[in-house]
Amino acid sequence: MKMKRMKITAAAAAVGVILVLVLLIGLSCSRSQKFRLVKAIKGPFHIKVHALGQLKSAVSIHVGCPSIRRLWSYTISFMAPEGKEVKAGDLILSFDAKELMERMQLKQSELNTAQKELEKIRLVEQEKKERLELELAEARVKTKKSRQKTKQPEELVSMNELKKLRLDLELAEMQEKLVSGRVKNQISGMKTLVHTQQAKVKRLEKEVRELQASINKMKVKAPKAGMVVYALNWEGNKKVVGDRCWWGENIMELPDLTRMQVKAAIPEPQAGKVKIGLEVEIRLDSNPDRVFKGKLKELGRIFRTKSHDQPAVVFDAIIDILDPDPGNMRPGMAAGVDIIVSSRENVLQVPEAAVIYHEKGLFVWKKGFAGKKMIPVTIGARSGGMVEVLEGLNENDRLLVRTAGEGAGTGRGASVSGENR
Repeated sequence: MKMKRMKITAAAAAVGVILVLVLLIGLSCSRSQKFRLVKAIKGPFHIKVHALGQLKSAVSIHVGCPSIRRLWSYTISFMAPEGKEVKAGDLILSFDAKELMERMQLKQSELNTAQKELEKIRLVEQEKKERLELELAEARVKTKKSRQKTKQPEELVSMNELKKLRLDLELAEMQEKLVSGRVKNQISGMKTLVHTQQAKVKRLEKEVRELQASINKMKVKAPKAGMVVYALNWEGNKKVVGDRCWWGENIMELPDLTRMQVKAAIPEPQAGKVKIGLEVEIRLDSNPDRVFKGKLKELGRIFRTKSHDQPAVVFDAIIDILDPDPGNMRPGMAAGVDIIVSSRENVLQVPEAAVIYHEKGLFVWKKGFAGKKMIPVTIGARSGGMVEVLEGLNENDRLLVRTAGEGAGTGRGASVSGENR
């Protein structure tokens, strides 16, 4: 009999503790009188992985330092304002061309000197040629006269005189031949000298043209219409006028706003849940009420530290935006993404704000005909502000959700089962 009384007393004490607990929770949750009604519903339940990222264009024209021979370091002298809409041919970027201008002035001076030298060579060599041609003409006249003298009748000229005339003819012919050879050598030598100098002039003209083209390349024009977006360097900074840069460095881009993507950083704990091809919901920080559709296109191959300020380990993911809005989307805009990793149909669920978290369990305020009362519940997975209800509620049960007061709808220390616990 004594044992029975002890059992009854213990049971009564346990019931009393539960009643006190419920009363305390009720008192705690009734400090604010602002509530709204929600229903427990059955429907599709999506398990999502949330991540943050930035917009980027799938197709961008990268603009940087031009390729110029013997020039590796550049100084920016002009940058079109970021966000400016430009047309094809508009000036968007320029660099200091002082060094190239000095090179061109030096080469132009060399070219002028070479051109004058070519003209001088032509005049001098032509003068030599004309002088030799005059000597050749005189030698031919002398040879002709000597030949005429040797044609006199032998009976009118002594033998010695005839021999002398014939020797004079041989000497005249040899002199003519010698001068003729000198004329030919002069013509050949003149051609060689002129050709060599002409080659020098052409080489210098080519170098001047190349330097002028290089100077023109220091003013970069838009290859197509688009919007100017400054590129980030490895430190996350953008270039400004006066900065030095190197050949091959990307300074700005002209993105195609009709083909946009999100580059998101997926937290390491979620790595095993995502895969290529999953559907994605995208919300821009500038317009969180609008949801864009996307598809996971590419996953990073290695994990990395998110940043110096945020040492969390993440890996990158590229998400194609299936319905881009060129009028409102710009590269670099912040966005949140929800990757749908799994879906189930006909799942009983309520807003997570309806669940009251307490160290002794989880409860909801259920609205009935006689008023409201605290109902213990068992929940499963959570996703997108909704929570799966495993026990304690039925479809269409009406619940009260606090809209004001500290701790409304959330709490700490609750043990929650489910895929994303």
